[in-house]
Amino acid sequence: MNAADRGAKRRAELVLAAHELFVDKGYRSVVVADIAARAGAGHGTFYNYFDNKRDILDAVIDHYFALIRERVFGRAIAGRRPKTLDEFCDVIATIVDHCYELVADEPGLVNFILLEAATIDERVAERSIRNLRVYGDEATTRIQRGMELGYIDPALDPRLTGEALLSALLAALLSAIRDGADGLDRTRVRAQLVAFVYATLAP
Repeated sequence: MNAADRGAKRRAELVLAAHELFVDKGYRSVVVADIAARAGAGHGTFYNYFDNKRDILDAVIDHYFALIRERVFGRAIAGRRPKTLDEFCDVIATIVDHCYELVADEPGLVNFILLEAATIDERVAERSIRNLRVYGDEATTRIQRGMELGYIDPALDPRLTGEALLSALLAALLSAIRDGADGLDRTRVRAQLVAFVYATLAP
């Protein structure tokens, strides 16, 4: 492993340590020394990669969204190219299931990114929106492909429809966090979201 690889590995270890601590204790309760200790690094090593705790938060936000993208969306769409609206809705149903599985496996992470992070400062909101825009772009591309194949209404605006779809899926994550407290269990959320998508997108 060369110096660049070692540096990238150490940086990733610091980001992962910060990720775990922010989820476990909350951002405001963590100090730089905690992050360095969790990563097994010297206090001074932290400053070779980040200026301060706020600086590493940006990297952690990106890490969170990459993890959500992989766990929720990536696994649901891997190798799947819907050719009908029914197949498209099957993907949506799988994504909803993955939302619930992510919350079951990483409840602190989802709570942090959807509820706590936005209260830290405006930069977090801006960075979150920038990350969400990537999801929106991917949703738009899939809407456009459905239009080309004839199973999505071509009169819809692809960008607006993609963003609406993303908002609906984020609502599924929030329902998963509430864990039925709103009267919506996993089966009902999945069924209602699939019905909404079908009714909205059908030609």
